[in-house]
Order: sequence, then C-alpha cells, then structure tokens
Amino acid sequence: MGERSPRRNGTPTTVHRAGQRTPLTVRGIGLLAGGLLLGVGAGVTLERTLVGRDRRREDPEAGEPFGGIRGTPVKLTSHDGTRLHVEELGQGPCLVFAHGFSLTQDAWHYQRRDLPGRYRCVFFDQRGHGRSGRPRKDDFSLQALAGDLKAVLDWTGEDRVVLVAHSMGGIAALQFAEQFPGELGGRVAGLVLVGSTYVDTVRGMTAAVSAWGAAWAQRTLITGAFRFMGQDPARAQQLRRRGSDLGYLGTRLFGFGSNPSPSQVAFVDKTLAGTDVEVWAKVFPSLVDFDLSESLAAVSVPALIATGDKDRLTPPSAARFMAEKIPGSRLLILEDAGHCAFLEEHEVLDAEIAALADQVLVPAGAAARRRRRPGVRRVKGS
Repeated sequence: MGERSPRRNGTPTTVHRAGQRTPLTVRGIGLLAGGLLLGVGAGVTLERTLVGRDRRREDPEAGEPFGGIRGTPVKLTSHDGTRLHVEELGQGPCLVFAHGFSLTQDAWHYQRRDLPGRYRCVFFDQRGHGRSGRPRKDDFSLQALAGDLKAVLDWTGEDRVVLVAHSMGGIAALQFAEQFPGELGGRVAGLVLVGSTYVDTVRGMTAAVSAWGAAWAQRTLITGAFRFMGQDPARAQQLRRRGSDLGYLGTRLFGFGSNPSPSQVAFVDKTLAGTDVEVWAKVFPSLVDFDLSESLAAVSVPALIATGDKDRLTPPSAARFMAEKIPGSRLLILEDAGHCAFLEEHEVLDAEIAALADQVLVPAGAAARRRRRPGVRRVKGS
C-alpha cells in the first residue's frame, strides 16, 4: 500500500508493510529482559532452534555488505585527550552522524551507502566504541560525549551542519545543546533524533511492561546485569560468548519490529558483541537517572524526531514528548520498526534527512522550490 497524504496537526499518516509474518514471540519479557538484552546466558536447544529458524527466513538484505563501507579515516583528539576515529564520505552540505550505545559508525550502513552522493557525510565512533580509544579516566559521562561531539564539529570546519543522532548519540546531542547553547542555531542548523529520548533509558526499557511488579523486575535485572559486568567483566564476556543465540534473540526482540531482515539483526548483534563489556558497564551509569527535558526548549533549529512504533528501548511516547517540546519540530513514526529504524526503514528516513538538509543547508532559492513537509507524519513500512 502506498503512502497516504500527510496531514498537518492531525493524526500522522500511516504506511503498511505488505506480507507481514507472525512475529517472533518471546514470553516473559519482563523477567528475561536483562539476559536477552545483554546476550548473557547459556545458549540452549530452544534458543538455537528459534535462531536457526529465524535466520532461514526470506531476507531481501542478504547481499548487503554490512560494515564494509569505509570512508577517509582521521584520528581526532577530543577535549580530554581521547582519540576518536572519524571517517568522511562524499562532498557537499555537511551531515554529521552520531551512533548509539554499543554500536559503531558502521551501523549507519545505508546512510553511508546512499547519502554521500549529495552530501559530505561525517561519521565517528563514540569513545570506547569501534576504532575510537577509551578515555584515560574512564569518563563516559554525557558531558564527555557532548564534548566529543563538539570536537568532531570543530574538526569539520563547517559553518553549518545537520546533526543526525541515534539513541545514546541523540541523548548526547541534547546534552550538547545544554552544554554549548550557542551551537544549535549557530553551527548546527538542523537536528535529526532517531530512536532517542530525553530521560532515563531504563525507564524506556521497562515502559512496555504495564504491571508495576513486572517493570520493577525488568529494571532490577537490567541494572543487575550491568552491575555484574562491571564487577567481573571477564566472566561476563565468557557468558556473552556462550549466549550468542540469546544475544541474537535479544537483539531481534529489543532492536527491531516484527519482521526484520535476518541479515540486519545479525549485523547489529555482531556489532553489539564487538563492544567490550567493560565499556558497557562504564557507559551504562550515564544512561540512567538523567532528565534533559529542560534542554528541549533550547533546540532552536528545525528538528526531525523519528521513531519506530515498536521501539522497546526508547518508546514512541518519548519521541512524542520531544516533538511537542521542541519548537517547530516534526514527528516521524515508522510503523512496525524498532530501535534500529534507521536500518529497517532507511529509504524513508534518508529521504527525510535529505529534505531537512536541503531546507537548512541548501541556498534559500533552491530550498524554497522544494515541497515543505508537514508537522507530523506517520509512515508505514514499504
């Protein structure tokens, strides 16, 4: 089914996926959340059977060289001496991409593939992730992440950029807006937040559980799992390797909608597993007990807030709240997409990123000839 016409200030437009399959069901989300999310646990026959069956599903993305697109590399020294790995592809108006927790810049696979034909695309690995170094004092605070973002923006030498940020990268972008108030509306001319939030991410992980007791149990397991990793990272790493099947199932459950590409799931699962558990344990405290709601009003640039309606980590309610509080922002809801909507619905998202970039970075005469977008859109997956 095609897209319906978007409506201004009304119910968002919706687009359905054809040929949906019965979703993979995992019972007891509340009690299994910690182990599934972290990939910690012993793989058993049931998990292996489920994973084997899931991997054999029809997969239109099977031929994609995930993680194989490389740009021109640069090593950048951040504010506290941490070495950041930066890559750029393409030429033109500048887009800067910030990835989420436990991923790397390679997660932006389709954006690396499709957008450099029109834009200068700058990607970097967050501290402790991918090819970037770890901070000497183990500083993984939101303030440090915001400082890294400023270092990357400084390095670009650009007067105007669009910042595209996913999950933890989006949280760091809001911290950046608060920490460096002159940047948004100055050098940062537009902002895209994908699957992100303004408040405590563990609340997002438990938001889908309606019963207070189940939500409490899920939160306790998640925080307990991260605490365990910090206390005994070597043992946690061994358990994660043994639990690779559980890791795949957890990645599918928490990262995607009901009918994801097995290749996309495997790619994200492999990327998650490539981040050292010590980094997981040290980053995690920065992602709990924070509230950046006061920063939203400081976002004084055109903004796109994109979310999958099946996102179980940063729920759509957070995206709706941000869209309400950020002046002049637009909300894009991608149906049957999860936390990795930037992979699942890359064509729709890339078109929206390009539209925003053309609006704020292309000279006024050319931008004026382009169709203006409505305040809210709801898109069903193609």
